[in-house]
Amino acid sequence: MMSLQRYAVFLLLGATALVPTTQVSLQDTTVIDGLIETQADGHEHPEVELSATLTRILDSPAIDETRRQALKLFHGQWDDFTAETPDEEAALAWASYRLSDPSTFEASSDLTLRAEVALFRGDAGEVLRLLQDEVTVAAAFLRGRALEDLGRLSEAVALLTPLRERFQHETLTDPAELTAGANAIVLLAHLEGRPSQDYELALGMYARAYQELDPLYWPARVAEAQLLMSKDNWSEASDALQEALSFNPKAGIAWYELGRLWVDSYNFDAAAEVSDQLRTINPIHPLADVIDIRSFLRQCDVASARKVLVPALKSFPKNRELLALAAATEAMAYDDSALASALDRFDQISTGGREDAVGSPLALYIAGEYMSLDRQYIPAEDLLRRAIERSPNWPAPRLELGLLLMQSGDLKSARLELAHAQRLDPFHQRINNQLRLVEDLLDEYETIETENFVIRYRPGIDEVLARDMPGPLEELYDELTAVFQHRPANKTQIDLMPDQSTFAVRITGMPDIWTIAAATGDVISMTPPRSGPDQFDPYNWVNVMRHEFVHTVNLAQTQNRVPHWFTEACAVSSETTGRTFDSCQLLAWAVHNDKLFEYDQINWGFVRPKTDRERPLAYAQSDWMLEFIAIHWSHQAVVDLLDLYREGVSDTDALKQVTGYTADAFMDAFSVWAEGQVQAWGLGRVETSEEAAAVLASGGQGIATSQLVELLEAHGNNHPDLLKLVAERAADGVDPEQTRLWLNRYAQARPVDPWPHKVLTQLAFDLGRPEEALGSLQLLERSDTYTSTWSHQLAEIHRSAGRLDAAQRSITRALYCEPYHAPYRELAATIAIQRRDLETAAFQVEALAILEPDRAQHPTRLAVIYSRLNRPDDAHDAAQRALELNPNAKVQNFLKAEPTE
Repeated sequence: MMSLQRYAVFLLLGATALVPTTQVSLQDTTVIDGLIETQADGHEHPEVELSATLTRILDSPAIDETRRQALKLFHGQWDDFTAETPDEEAALAWASYRLSDPSTFEASSDLTLRAEVALFRGDAGEVLRLLQDEVTVAAAFLRGRALEDLGRLSEAVALLTPLRERFQHETLTDPAELTAGANAIVLLAHLEGRPSQDYELALGMYARAYQELDPLYWPARVAEAQLLMSKDNWSEASDALQEALSFNPKAGIAWYELGRLWVDSYNFDAAAEVSDQLRTINPIHPLADVIDIRSFLRQCDVASARKVLVPALKSFPKNRELLALAAATEAMAYDDSALASALDRFDQISTGGREDAVGSPLALYIAGEYMSLDRQYIPAEDLLRRAIERSPNWPAPRLELGLLLMQSGDLKSARLELAHAQRLDPFHQRINNQLRLVEDLLDEYETIETENFVIRYRPGIDEVLARDMPGPLEELYDELTAVFQHRPANKTQIDLMPDQSTFAVRITGMPDIWTIAAATGDVISMTPPRSGPDQFDPYNWVNVMRHEFVHTVNLAQTQNRVPHWFTEACAVSSETTGRTFDSCQLLAWAVHNDKLFEYDQINWGFVRPKTDRERPLAYAQSDWMLEFIAIHWSHQAVVDLLDLYREGVSDTDALKQVTGYTADAFMDAFSVWAEGQVQAWGLGRVETSEEAAAVLASGGQGIATSQLVELLEAHGNNHPDLLKLVAERAADGVDPEQTRLWLNRYAQARPVDPWPHKVLTQLAFDLGRPEEALGSLQLLERSDTYTSTWSHQLAEIHRSAGRLDAAQRSITRALYCEPYHAPYRELAATIAIQRRDLETAAFQVEALAILEPDRAQHPTRLAVIYSRLNRPDDAHDAAQRALELNPNAKVQNFLKAEPTE
């Protein structure tokens, strides 16, 4: 019969929190899609296919029933399994985490199994007592784990060091012992901060266990996955977990680690599916509780985390991970007294009452990690530094501290911590990514400093955008700090990343997130608004920066305690583009279909959307709710709410204090107002005859224009959808006056739709009367943050009409969207020269010289402009550069005479 000791040793890092993995990337979820099958109902269900090799062995007539019974137990095939011995009862209870089962306490049960159970429960002293006379490698590893949990680190090192020396000349032939030996190597490396060869050694031992000794030995694959996760190599870790589950679909520890990956990737629905899967093994599975708690804390849902945590701790009051999560929960609740008590409780248990024990850093680390995620940087830094003090050789808190310092803008300190972490763990992907970036930011990037900002950029083409930034940034600073009545204490750092991958490393440590910009407090990182591989494409960077800077202001003025929906509302409301037609349509749909978020649910639309519509709806509705507050209670109410958040007043309590409304009463009033708004947009419900409904459904096919007009008249000449059909027909016709008439009528009926203005603009150009397009172009310009077309057309119209100041404003706005577009720079320089603004002309030609460094005409023109500005040294340098590019350049008049000897 298979050794039950061999079965028991599979409980490794994650379940008892030896070395918790650090936060992984936010978006790279494809690597574990093999374990997720999307069903017709739209939900994700974990699916695992049992190994064909294992199936053949289990079905083989060549094995006897005793062997088959042992295989079924070990590989989670329990549907027709009945425990026949006390040892089997204990092993089955442990495998399903039924840890109150009497069999796990029986003195006759396997000692190693009983020690595993005791370790999970947090009874580290009991582990030492049970295994004091055991000489197996597995027993040594478990004793080392227990000593670590008790904070007796030097004893743990002394116990495990001989094992490492032993493995250098002894070859283990039992896969369980070999796996336990690799676990011991990993633990010793963690305690000592061993160099990289221990990582390779452990991986080799795991591979030998399941490749050479026993291909069915799934615990080695789980252990390998945990080691890979500790290096943030979660693609390979996921593969290993999938293989492990194919050999045991009920391996709780494998599901647990998979759930951790989903939580750390912010895929909370998938994490919940894994939690559900664990509960099919055991309805009160403690690992499912841990996944749920971590998921809720990552979503800043302290109340839900506490509901799961309290009963879990009642069942396992000494479990180290649950105790550490209890500290994190109190930290996330901003309860300093309760946090101190939770940390004290953890220390009392982790030291076993011994004054010479240093105590485990786990609770400090986990509390610090979650506080950092919540952007509570000052208390998080304190917790993480205390964790490092307790365990200087553990890279995880150093990495988290380095990320925190990066996000808060202290790059020099971040480099020190990350460099130390890399020395401890040179194979960790996130450490390496982040250290490379911080070194680049400090050593390679250039900076431009203004009164309130520090702008960093990589030398090269991005200098063009960086040079544009100071003026608009200082303007938006003055405006937005006045609006929200708060000035951040520190200068805001703007990190202009050269591409999307580098941007992702800047904000998450891994190169796989796709968005435009992000504020993490005093630091705003952004991607450049340009086209090309690994780029986002053009966008109005000033508009985006307004959004992100509002986050910086709100976070500072509330000590990072502002509700998610409220700071997004403040940020969206501060954008210059206004509400888009897409947003209006989405809001109208939500109103008509009773899909507006309830007050207590809107935050989940940002972090846990259930459909593709929910996240954009959360942004749009938040902005709408803020508009409602400002209209009915004044803008000062917005500032008052921010002040209350800073004091720690809850979202709903602050709302009641400022508006006098409960959350439900507020939403009732808001919904009534929202109906009126939708009606004013021309998106409200309109009484429509059956005939009209059929015509609209067909797009008016086969219906004469005159019939459409009659149908419109039958609906009071005020049916927006019918009006649009008639306007579309008119736009396809040959009578421009009729076209203009119907387009304007539709625009009045549905003022939020940009379509008639696009057609009116084209019509004006086609008729050679571009001045008639001014109104429409101005509206289009205000409503579009992703194109420069409208601003460029405005600039050309104004320039042709001699309105040069207006032309300069319009081309400047075009450059907000496409600062790397050389023709726009050419036009901006031309307009500046026409305005006799030579400083601006020089600025634009300097940008052209950066964008097109091989064209001699740019330094040639600069030489002329500098000369007229009475800047002879600059004119001389520009002339020399022109001659380097074109020896025939006509710049001799601008060269200064060389000094004679």
